[in-house]
Amino acid sequence: MSKHEDSRDFEDRYTACFVDFGMKICTGLLIGSLLGGFFLRGYKKWPMYIGGGLGFGMAYSNCENSLNNYLLATDPKICVLK
Repeated sequence: MSKHEDSRDFEDRYTACFVDFGMKICTGLLIGSLLGGFFLRGYKKWPMYIGGGLGFGMAYSNCENSLNNYLLATDPKICVLK
């Protein structure tokens, strides 16, 4: 694999992280507001914030695993002091 392909794969993973963050946070906010409105019989903001926080946490965990798997799979160069 060439250096260009390696960097491209990292860029694709990094871009996918931002998309994942957006989707999970928006979905968490939406689900939190729907469940808060349904179960609490009124518009409360705290279920929406909890849903957004859970979405953020899941996206962060997925992104961290994806980038760590990629970075740990690369062949590290040995540092030699002369």
